[in-house]
Amino acid sequence: MHDDPTAAFASLVARAGDELPLDEAALLIAAHARPGLDVAAEQAALDDLAAGVADPSLTGVCAHLVELGFAGDRETYHDPDNSLLPAVLARRRGIPLTLAVVAMEIGRRVGVPILGVGMPGHFLIRSADDERTFVDLFHGGRELDVEGCRAVFERLSTGLAWSEAHLRPTPPVPIVARLLANLANAYRRNGDRRALCWAFALRTLLPGVTAQERREMAVVLGSAGRYTEAAAVLEASGQERDAVSAQRLRARLN
Repeated sequence: MHDDPTAAFASLVARAGDELPLDEAALLIAAHARPGLDVAAEQAALDDLAAGVADPSLTGVCAHLVELGFAGDRETYHDPDNSLLPAVLARRRGIPLTLAVVAMEIGRRVGVPILGVGMPGHFLIRSADDERTFVDLFHGGRELDVEGCRAVFERLSTGLAWSEAHLRPTPPVPIVARLLANLANAYRRNGDRRALCWAFALRTLLPGVTAQERREMAVVLGSAGRYTEAAAVLEASGQERDAVSAQRLRARLN
């Protein structure tokens, strides 16, 4: 249990760098939605899931999760719970990204390196030893080859051109950034402005935050009357247009 999950998340990001542990990062994010969350207990739940894997392989991990009932939530896809790891573990329902995180963390515990593949619009996983076979846990753990991935991609109509570069492994930090983006979208949909603020705030703690993301966060903070925080977010971008906007926000405090 962490008294200040924001400080714990910031410390984890600074300490772990590119080796950011997905389970701990995802659970510290969830602790913002569930104050008092016992992170260690949730990690133990992942340990228990891993203990039931009979076949230490990608196929074995995925078969174990499917057998336990882990599946995509098609009915309430945009529910924030689908992006909160404790809820995914309890409900055994999630979106492609969180189901992938569960599989990756189970794989890590049983010595099976499983890589996340952040294809635009749909998250997949694959073995570290096989660059041409992918698994879609959202749809029952079906296996896809490259052409199968392309078919899924084209059905999603993301507006992007297909490239096999979309199937490159996604490192932990961008996975966590994508998780926070999904949460922000969910909170934007349901109008939870307070939660949207902390989701954006955590995103700014990760490397690679864009000026546009900072501006979106400043808008949300400003609409909540948190002008000083909004101004600080804009000033951190180092861009002149943002500095001007920050001055306007600070002027509203007078």
